[in-house]
Amino acid sequence: MNKYLLNINHLLLALLFVVTSCNGQVKTDLPNDNVNQQTPIEGVQQKIVRTQGATSGNLTCELQDKDGNLWFSTTGEGVYRFDGKSFTNYTTKNGLFDNTASSIIQDKLGNILIGTNAGICKYDGNIFSKYFETDTLNNLRIIALLEDREGNIWFSAMNKGIYRYDGNNLSNFLYKYEHRFFGDKQEKMISDIIQDKKGNIWFSSFNRGGVWRYDGKTLTHFLPSTDYYLFLEDERSNAYSASDKKYVHSPDYITDDMISSMTEDKAGNIWFATRRHGICRYDGKTFTSFRENEVFVRYSIIAILEDKKGIFWLGTDEGGVFSYDGKTLKNYTTTDGLINNSVRSILEDKDGNLWFGTRSFGLSRFDGKTFTTFSEYKEE
Repeated sequence: MNKYLLNINHLLLALLFVVTSCNGQVKTDLPNDNVNQQTPIEGVQQKIVRTQGATSGNLTCELQDKDGNLWFSTTGEGVYRFDGKSFTNYTTKNGLFDNTASSIIQDKLGNILIGTNAGICKYDGNIFSKYFETDTLNNLRIIALLEDREGNIWFSAMNKGIYRYDGNNLSNFLYKYEHRFFGDKQEKMISDIIQDKKGNIWFSSFNRGGVWRYDGKTLTHFLPSTDYYLFLEDERSNAYSASDKKYVHSPDYITDDMISSMTEDKAGNIWFATRRHGICRYDGKTFTSFRENEVFVRYSIIAILEDKKGIFWLGTDEGGVFSYDGKTLKNYTTTDGLINNSVRSILEDKDGNLWFGTRSFGLSRFDGKTFTTFSEYKEE
């Protein structure tokens, strides 16, 4: 595999002089009369209600915080917090920077960090504040967030690659890289960031960048084989086929260069959800493709999660959600009670319930037997 040394953008280090501490951040008071909080009614199922007039978009299951609250991000409707009884909706009226939100994490201090189309917003339980004071960082469209074991905050931004912030220093890399087949290109979307049991940080691209592994010193770049491109596996109309032979995946290479999400299983394997090649498992030496099972290939895999029982759940773009116990696939769709067949995210709560966020602001909970709808849903 090709290896690239960490490329730190020295110009961005100048931002350190304007990045203030948490105590110095400008804070926005949270107007109590603007908080859209439901009043629980006994016997009535509480549901997410649109308050900002958005007519389309996704709902994403993001986080269960230390207090047990569930957090959901949306396209155009801000974020929602569910305490088990009712939903509270936070929008720009309450200090949220933008009503389109992405990743949500909780840091070691207990703050909720929310990625938005206008940078990272911090919520301490009472007020929203800027995570960074500089306009440069607050203009970024945030895609993914991660706090590693050392307390560093990693975040990806559209067209800007990856940032790492250790509380004092800011580094930027993967904003430009050398692609084996395409050469120099500007990275447009780092879709997911995870840390494995060994401490490696993984980055996935949904813009033909494949994945990277960072061990603290070196970036290792994983891309499909040259044959992947020569045999039109990337669906480029201007590519050519080296022969009439069928493309055969080599276990030395990842199966796809468009990866929507990643997860690490209990055994330490890294799993990749791909756009056109199902799911792929990496054991540290070889890549195992599940493409031979055509049901994986029929739909793009958007979300992947291993639950507490060791069962994998796969959210697809059009085919609902699949469970995979290592031997058997089972498909759940709207016929079974799922709110929408385009599943964008999966979250397991502390009680073992699975939450599925979908297109059209759909939200379903699955208790192992029954799907319950938690959003006022209207087909778009």
